[in-house]
Amino acid sequence: MMIDKIRCESNLTRKMLKQKSKWFANSTKEDRLLFLAVFLAICFSFTAFFLYTKGYIRLGFSDDCAFKRNYGIPCPTCYWTTAFNLIVKGGTIKALYVQPAATISCFILIFVAFFSLLSSVLGVNFVFLPPVRLWRVGYILAVAAAIVLLGWAVTLLRALA
Repeated sequence: MMIDKIRCESNLTRKMLKQKSKWFANSTKEDRLLFLAVFLAICFSFTAFFLYTKGYIRLGFSDDCAFKRNYGIPCPTCYWTTAFNLIVKGGTIKALYVQPAATISCFILIFVAFFSLLSSVLGVNFVFLPPVRLWRVGYILAVAAAIVLLGWAVTLLRALA
């Protein structure tokens, strides 16, 4: 009886995935593996940062920023670790104030990791997150650079004010 119920639910899920949807489509095995790789890479990054906040590893060569020491202004990635630390501790608003680019990047990574995991487990490609093989790396890098530069501009204005 229970096995028949599981088979029925499994068949229903397959039928739902085979239907045309405006939100998702079936993915190939290659897409599923690539989404899993993206998810694992993001999880590795967050794990490394978590270990850094606990003092188990170091992410820099020294305790201070060489760019700031040499030029007297914060570098584009100054305060990123502080912002990530605040996010881990639940201080999202403070993190947004300290380094807006780091906060925005963190939430983008969480969003991509979540839907990459769903895509790899369920075998679907969501409309808003196309298969990894179709990602336009140039656009992604341009948006990432714009986020970093805008965050740096905010940090510079705050430091020079």
